[in-house]
Amino acid sequence: MKQILFLTLTMLLMVVPSAKGMNWMERLPDDTFVSVLSIPGAHDAATGSGWSSMGILGNRYAKTQELTIGELWTAGVRAFDFRPCVYPDFMNINHGIMPTNLHFEDVLCQLRDSLVANPSEFVIIHLLHATEGDQVENVYNNRLLEVLGRDDLKDYFINFRRNLTVGNMRGKILLLSRDKYASKPIGGFFQDWVGYVDWARQSAAKIVGNGTTSNFTATLWVQDFSDTHGDGALDLKVEAINKMLTESTTHKTRYASQVRWVFNFASGYSKVESLLGNEISLADGYRDNAVRTHAAILDFLQTHDAGPTGVILMDFSGVDASNGYAVKGLELVNALIDNNFQYIDPVPTGIHQVSNGKVEKNQEVVYDLQGRRQKTLRHGTINVVRKGDGTIKKVLVN
Repeated sequence: MKQILFLTLTMLLMVVPSAKGMNWMERLPDDTFVSVLSIPGAHDAATGSGWSSMGILGNRYAKTQELTIGELWTAGVRAFDFRPCVYPDFMNINHGIMPTNLHFEDVLCQLRDSLVANPSEFVIIHLLHATEGDQVENVYNNRLLEVLGRDDLKDYFINFRRNLTVGNMRGKILLLSRDKYASKPIGGFFQDWVGYVDWARQSAAKIVGNGTTSNFTATLWVQDFSDTHGDGALDLKVEAINKMLTESTTHKTRYASQVRWVFNFASGYSKVESLLGNEISLADGYRDNAVRTHAAILDFLQTHDAGPTGVILMDFSGVDASNGYAVKGLELVNALIDNNFQYIDPVPTGIHQVSNGKVEKNQEVVYDLQGRRQKTLRHGTINVVRKGDGTIKKVLVN
């Protein structure tokens, strides 16, 4: 009986996210560029929520996650990879031809509700049309615009700018699409995406927003080499991940002109199966790849000076074991969250952040920490504000 109880508790610890991920962004200063963060993400994030059909095939060939969207959120995942396609009455999220249980509209509403309940947080979505899953052709662009323009969703999307800060993003969704579904994006468009290893090309991609000035275009560094099943391919993947980590963690961003956005994919598949003359990725291939790539990232974080990793999209986020593979997805999510606070000074507990000059009229009695009356708020200082009703709070001025 004791052995059964121990095994049960062990299995629960493998799949239940830790509390570290809850509202971890509230400790980030508002004036921090989003581009200099380390953000844990989930590749093909919907595949942990089950399949609407072909479940046996989905679990064998297309599963890249164990956790639901809500569980990923609780674990601390704040970047989500979704692949929508068009059905007659809704947009489904697929992994290739495999249909998950999730409708794209419903997932957006779930993330919106998570942001309403946790306004310190924000979400980044990597979007790619799963063309193989379309049941209705040639209407993807219009249907996507209809969904993104819904009255209950549209105000939660933020337009891309290279100098977006944490304060700009709180409570918002930044949707970045690899497909150009309109002349102007709701969020941003990726341009010149690269799915192979060539640093000159990987470091020359772009993200563009809905604007004409230079601030609406940013350099994108991307690593998305995914087919790791060939001879030496998994070693090449690890080298590419480490190259991107070396570049991103050592790059200095002091001004908007120096901003570099980074998407570094840990995901990939190292095992395939021949089916009807085609080589098909296996879920165990995603697991086997994750064992190597996650271990490599963890080792890098432990052995190098801390710096921004950008968005890391991984398989089996938020769990340390999957089908017998030690994927260390929860350990990696936690390590990425912790990494932020190795190079960014966190906001102290109990400190409220305010913008320069944003003290309300009934909070006009301001003191420094030595008790001296202050006429104005100065950037970067912590002050004590006495409200008209007599209550007192500390504020960090950004």
